[in-house]
Amino acid sequence: MKIVISVLILLLPLSFFAQKTSSIKLLSADNGGSVVYKGKKAMRLTGNVRFKHKKTILKSDTAYLYQKENSLDAYGHVYINDNDSIHIYGDTLHYNGNTGVAELHNRVRLKDRKMTLTTNHMIYSVKTKVANYYSGGKIVTDDNVLTSEYGYYYSRQQDFYYQKNVVLTNPRYVMTSDTLKYNVHSKTSYFKGPTWIRSDENAIYCENGWYNTKTDISQYDKNAVLYNKDQSLTADSLYYDRKKGFGQGYNNVKLVDTVKNVIMQGNYAEYYEHGESSYFTDSAMATIISEDGDSLFLHSDTLRITFDSSQKVNQMQCYRQTKFYRDDMQGKCDSLVYLFKDSLLQMFGTPLLWGNNSQLSGNFIYLTINNGNVDRMYIDTNSFVLSKDTMDFYNQVSGRNMIVFFKNNELYRADVYGNAQSLYFVRDEAQELIGVNISSSSDLRVNIDTSGIKDIIYLHKPNVSLNPVKNLSQRDLHLKGFRNYEALRPKTKLDIYNWE
Repeated sequence: MKIVISVLILLLPLSFFAQKTSSIKLLSADNGGSVVYKGKKAMRLTGNVRFKHKKTILKSDTAYLYQKENSLDAYGHVYINDNDSIHIYGDTLHYNGNTGVAELHNRVRLKDRKMTLTTNHMIYSVKTKVANYYSGGKIVTDDNVLTSEYGYYYSRQQDFYYQKNVVLTNPRYVMTSDTLKYNVHSKTSYFKGPTWIRSDENAIYCENGWYNTKTDISQYDKNAVLYNKDQSLTADSLYYDRKKGFGQGYNNVKLVDTVKNVIMQGNYAEYYEHGESSYFTDSAMATIISEDGDSLFLHSDTLRITFDSSQKVNQMQCYRQTKFYRDDMQGKCDSLVYLFKDSLLQMFGTPLLWGNNSQLSGNFIYLTINNGNVDRMYIDTNSFVLSKDTMDFYNQVSGRNMIVFFKNNELYRADVYGNAQSLYFVRDEAQELIGVNISSSSDLRVNIDTSGIKDIIYLHKPNVSLNPVKNLSQRDLHLKGFRNYEALRPKTKLDIYNWE
């Protein structure tokens, strides 16, 4: 039989060997003979069939060689060895020697040193080293498994292009996309169009970006959102290191915490997932939403929030040039700390607080908040409260320390301890001015209603005088430390960005 095959090879038309070097060469077969197949003259070969085309070896159980067309059809245990770098397996093959294009069907598998591609229909170009499929395929490379309906593999660049229902499965996450490019060497995915990356810890959505599956470092540039259990982080551009649990946001960055009802914003942010802290700068603003829907808007040069071990927000820190606004309360200070667990707000560095017609100041101010409403306030050292009586007159209370009580965010009582002083304008039922009450005591209590100071209770022996206004100088109408800061008061939430 081997003699017969050798004779058949020798009897091949001389024109076959005279063709260009790109002609398909028969290397061996167990049996062979001339036939007409698919309407063309062909040589039918069976048993250990082997061909060579340039540096490509083709094998099969059965083959039909079309010498005139320089092509072949192969069946059974089809194998292509392309220069010992690409290995392709399948059930059937049509190969065109002129174009160098191979089309394989059924149980098709392409392997190189770093990945395996399986599909039921593949077209592979020996010249360009490009493989593609249109009926679904799967790629396995190291820890990654990728599937899609359409795909292209550029073996020289080791680039994959996937389209339609793309899924990348990694032990740590699952990525789904509409269009994805993957480089086998760098293990980096590039995606365009709606893309989700889901893991046990978080979920990421974007419409443009890249993800290095080796380093777990990624960049998202369009409609980027990072979700975890309690927070979502959005930005025009988002950098993320999964191993470190660290993210950086650029431009229009927003962190929303659904548990504490707080929103952090800025044009630059750093975000830590593992119970550490995150901070915002460049037009940074925090929005704290109360149960009644009345939000507090707060701005500072730098806003930092810290998390506990379960990634719950527990503290917000504001550094330098801090202002906040709410319809019923406004404030200004250099720095501020808000403790979410205790609902405690601490103001440092020339703190000022305004509520309706009142202004409060001191060296330090602490507020406790209940259900989004101010419950009480502690003013430490040089405490001072003033409220407008008329355009020209102000009721005033001062002392070393002060505790101020609120009801429905309205100031209704102030307890003053140490060097307590008060000055208020006494009026009759017709609101006609009677005189100015000036008093001092070591401690006192002031009861306040919507019209101003209602009465004063002296906790120790006081020094009290009621004086006609005409008998007092302009200086006498102000307690020591009096200063009206109304010009610094934010009138709208946009005013929190203005600093005098």
